[in-house]
Amino acid sequence: MIDELDQKLILALQRDGRMSYCNLGEILGVTEGTIRHRFKRLTKAGIINSVAVPNVGKLGYNFVAIVGIQVSMADLRKVWDTLCQNPAVCQLTWVTGRYDLIAVVFARSAVEFSHCMVNELSVIPSVIRTETFVSLGMSKGIGGLADTTELVRRLDVSPRKRQ
Repeated sequence: MIDELDQKLILALQRDGRMSYCNLGEILGVTEGTIRHRFKRLTKAGIINSVAVPNVGKLGYNFVAIVGIQVSMADLRKVWDTLCQNPAVCQLTWVTGRYDLIAVVFARSAVEFSHCMVNELSVIPSVIRTETFVSLGMSKGIGGLADTTELVRRLDVSPRKRQ
């Protein structure tokens, strides 16, 4: 799937996603054209995405909660679709165990979060119960995204000729 050069490219982009192809080529010991080709191939394959990651805290969203949601299984898809439309829900995951869904909710304050829970989430008819875990701080990850650096480093990369 990916080789060592792809791996090094991904790791370099994780450190600085705005680095030019030319600079990346210098750092990785290949031409700018090779980097451009690799970047396009990795993007087209869906292995990487190029996005801006805002610092949500600097934008005023300093209240983060993880909400476990138990729902009526017959309406799981409806609840999923409803929560996906809620702008405060920044991540939504189907899970196994006590809850059916886990939502990561960003708000400006506890009051704004409370409004979201009382007026938006609790009024969904198929929501049976929720449990909220308030985040007291984050020490790993960037802007709400997972830190995947070590996962990329541990990949078993295939040997391949450099292009």
